[in-house]
Amino acid sequence: MQGGYLPTKAEVADDALGKLRQEVYDLVLLHEALTGMDAPQFVQTLRGETELAHIPLLVAAAADDMDVVERCLEAGADDYLPKSFGPSMLRARIGAALDRRRLQDNEALRREMTVARNIQRDFLPESLPAIRGLQLEAALHPARQVSGDFYDAFQLAPSGNLMIVVGDVCDKGVGAALFMALFRSLIRASADPVGGGAIQMIGGRRTLVMQSLESATPADLLTRVAGFTNNYIARLHGRTNMFATVFMAVLDPVYGQLDYLNAGHEPALLIAPDGSVVELRPTGPALGMMPDVPFRAESGRLEPGHSLLAFTDGLVEARSPSGEAFGGDRLREVLRAHGASAAPQLVDGVVESLKGFARQAEPHDDLTMLAVTRDR
Repeated sequence: MQGGYLPTKAEVADDALGKLRQEVYDLVLLHEALTGMDAPQFVQTLRGETELAHIPLLVAAAADDMDVVERCLEAGADDYLPKSFGPSMLRARIGAALDRRRLQDNEALRREMTVARNIQRDFLPESLPAIRGLQLEAALHPARQVSGDFYDAFQLAPSGNLMIVVGDVCDKGVGAALFMALFRSLIRASADPVGGGAIQMIGGRRTLVMQSLESATPADLLTRVAGFTNNYIARLHGRTNMFATVFMAVLDPVYGQLDYLNAGHEPALLIAPDGSVVELRPTGPALGMMPDVPFRAESGRLEPGHSLLAFTDGLVEARSPSGEAFGGDRLREVLRAHGASAAPQLVDGVVESLKGFARQAEPHDDLTMLAVTRDR
């Protein structure tokens, strides 16, 4: 260990490249007298390999070899050192090279995360459906730049019923965001509001068949969608151990008939104008944990003037600066105060209450809400 760094020495170019390809190094200090390849050629070779191109590279050369230094810099070297450098100069140049590389990596990561956030935003509904007799509102607040939460709302053909979905993929960050897109796409595609059919997986790992849902009940639709999504993830991506809790429901906007399926998710709430609530608890396990598990749909009714609120656990598990959880009791207090409000005001009231509670505390988890109010 020298100056906080652990050096590895290689005097032959091929030996140096072999070590760089096999292990992870933070920096290369290149001497002009490298055997087997001149210094500019070595720099060019290093920068030409995708896995090695990012490594900071310093060239050590004598004062009368500035031509070699210039050629190395043109080939992609980051900096140079005079041949007779001392420890202080070496530490300063290495530190500067590593700092520059970290800044470049951070900037590249920020650009990539911005692209990922924009792509993920496009997976969510651009707007919620406008249905006579219903008011809808949604909110999604990621804990990080990308989210494992998702929601959807769309009308089913030919019935005109509204299908709503709120889901939460296990874990956080980029991995959860990738699976969020997959879960949301599978659910939307298998509900197939345009074609009136649903996809089911049968037999082998990749055997898919279309089955008509034109005469299927809402409960049939929900169980088929849940079964297909669950089997697809569990069979094709089981090794990743990724799963999602999901609440999905089909609502008849005219009569208020509500069929729902809760796959291991937070209980959705039916909210009366006086603020009292009825919980729609889990009816089956989370999606993607194991294939061929049974799912069950339940039914209820959304009365005129009542609201349905589905949300992820990031709401009740949100933390105050002291570490206290927002919790279900506090949520019900907010709902009692906004029970007579329509979906937009209901969601805004919960969000404002949560902001006042959490203040500047770091988000504990992604937070998503989707509310539907049936007009009086």
